[in-house]
Amino acid sequence: MVWAAFGFNGQVGLAFLDGRQNSPKYIETLENHLMPFAENIGERNWEYQHDNALTHTSSATKNYLNSKNITVLEWPPMSPDLNPIENVWGIMSRKVYENGGQFHSMNVLKTSIESASYNLEPEILQTLIM
Repeated sequence: MVWAAFGFNGQVGLAFLDGRQNSPKYIETLENHLMPFAENIGERNWEYQHDNALTHTSSATKNYLNSKNITVLEWPPMSPDLNPIENVWGIMSRKVYENGGQFHSMNVLKTSIESASYNLEPEILQTLIM
């Protein structure tokens, strides 16, 4: 599984996760990846957006986010088309699999995903946020 975040300044945070995700694992992802990403981009007033997956809406996750003073955007159910990250996944997927891309190892696939994320144009990310 791949987790990603992006900011208005064009920076992208990316993490490869093992196994099925549950609330404790998601909180670990937020702690180990979202918090350093947010600190790295240096923006003071930011909001986090995720969908209504059970791991995202659990009491434990909400408590964690509240404890970190993270504002989470309200999100209507069944609306992935409104989520900018879905567009990012589409852009990256087209890049990763262009020219009939086939991967014979997980490491090669991860490298291709990392390359696609690093080559996202900041203007596209800004447009998606707006």
